[in-house]
Amino acid sequence: MKKLNKLIIPIIVFLITYVIYIFKLDQTFFYHQDFARDLHEILKIAQGDIAFIGPKLTFGGLYTGPYYFYLYVPIFFLTRYSIASVFYFNAFLFSLALAYFCKKAIEAYGKNKGLFSSLALGLTPLFIIGGRSPSNAYAFIPFFLFLLTTLFFNKKFSRSLIIFIGFIFGVILNFHYVNLLFLPAILLFLAMKIKLRKELLMSIFLFFTGIAISFVPLVAFEIKNNFIMITNTFIQKSYLGWINNQNIPLGMIADKNPFKNILFLAKYIKNYTLLNPITMISVIGLLMVILKSEKKQWKLFFSILITFLLFSIVIRFQFIPHYIFGLSFFIYFILLITVLNQKNNYLFALIILFIVLEVIYFPKYLYQPTWRSSTKFEKAVNYVINNNLLKKDDSFNVVQITKENLMATIGFEYRFFLRKNNYIANSEFAYKQSKKNTDYFFRTRKSRRFSI
Repeated sequence: MKKLNKLIIPIIVFLITYVIYIFKLDQTFFYHQDFARDLHEILKIAQGDIAFIGPKLTFGGLYTGPYYFYLYVPIFFLTRYSIASVFYFNAFLFSLALAYFCKKAIEAYGKNKGLFSSLALGLTPLFIIGGRSPSNAYAFIPFFLFLLTTLFFNKKFSRSLIIFIGFIFGVILNFHYVNLLFLPAILLFLAMKIKLRKELLMSIFLFFTGIAISFVPLVAFEIKNNFIMITNTFIQKSYLGWINNQNIPLGMIADKNPFKNILFLAKYIKNYTLLNPITMISVIGLLMVILKSEKKQWKLFFSILITFLLFSIVIRFQFIPHYIFGLSFFIYFILLITVLNQKNNYLFALIILFIVLEVIYFPKYLYQPTWRSSTKFEKAVNYVINNNLLKKDDSFNVVQITKENLMATIGFEYRFFLRKNNYIANSEFAYKQSKKNTDYFFRTRKSRRFSI
């Protein structure tokens, strides 16, 4: 009974956030081309194709690991390839991570601080958008929350737990390699928990062992394919497309000056936390000076500064907002922990203020009906199948012709539904080998055309 009582508040946090994340999901989710690509790859795995790599990055010829795809395979398979299941499971992961954080925070700070700090985190625009948007840009955040919560609140670290933490961080890296910039801060947090030098050195070794294990699929892929990613990216220097911002149409570029770039990144971080990180860091730093905070708290404070500076140095070339999703979460999380750690209880009012701001600026636009649902694409594919325009053994490919500003016209929006019905299109890299490319056309709504 006591154990159940301890779980009541975390369960409440889970239910509140889960309802917010799934409300009107069926009517609002945006059937983006990248998400359709991800669904296609998840479907392939669910149908028995083993994947060693995940989505391709914009940096050179590098791919991420396949964990993002495999994460959704079980629920996708169990629901007979329901798109909605991916959204609901994604929201489940976000709410579950928040409930875990709530449980640990209650044990450390008490019920009120545990409850309100969890809601302050879960009601940020970043968590609401992420909880409603399965993608490799967001899906690592629950794992990051789990990792940081474990590092901050666990008092004992067995060797197996340290390897597991290292593996989780490796999985986070395999969602996007920009997350490597958190490594100095993570090592600092680990060092704060393990004080004996011999134990610390062993712990760091075990931590990196866990990271190495997470990269086994990518290493296997590279060995099997003669190190094609490394060759393409670094020997053939395709990474220069990222450096020169030439590899995506209309790509944004950050400020080349690292210190000015902090201001540039801060502007975007504010969109996901509602708080200008520079202002918040300054306020918290000033309060820590006034309250004469302990050395341990200053280490947390400087971890934000170091990480922020690293991002401002690295992300000076091509910029896409999802590069700073992890940074937005990290800064907000450390600020919450810093406030919770202060002995002066009046500072807890800041967390209440955060929640008030989040309620006032709640992103209602996320709940508007989508203008790009999956239904129209599914109907288009059903038209092809029902009118016998294709046979299952045909060698065909897919091209999407549209007025929309798409970065890719290879039609994964249609490929997914074709594969779901066992009509397997040739690879997007094999148009020349396909026997049917433009034999049939039909129209969907708003005069969009789909050619096979």
